[in-house]
Amino acid sequence: MSQIRQPIPTEIRQIRSEKRLEIAWNTGEKFSYTTEYLRTHCPCADCQGHTPDQAKLIDGKQDVDVGSIIPVGHYAIKLVFSDGHDTGVFSWETLYELGEHQEVFWKTYLDKLQHHGKRRKANVFPIKAL
Repeated sequence: MSQIRQPIPTEIRQIRSEKRLEIAWNTGEKFSYTTEYLRTHCPCADCQGHTPDQAKLIDGKQDVDVGSIIPVGHYAIKLVFSDGHDTGVFSWETLYELGEHQEVFWKTYLDKLQHHGKRRKANVFPIKAL
């Protein structure tokens, strides 16, 4: 019986100028994720709730970036986003699934935004202290 090989990143690269993460996998695949996509699909309980009906529709994150990437053991990374959100621990399994199904997940997200009259662009712009 052959052993199923779990997808594990071989490289995680942040491309700040494009607000994007690129992840190469031991399966030979490489996925490119916008930081907006990762922020709006954060797996934390605050965003996803404890049941599907508690999930939040995260909007206004088009300009969000990742401030830091923190390794969590040998199974995940924690992303700290520029909007202050820092509770998302993205397991390898979650990241791989987000990459593998990105087109469908993104279209579903955009459809939900439109249905609820929400936007990708933030309605409020923070003012930074001098």
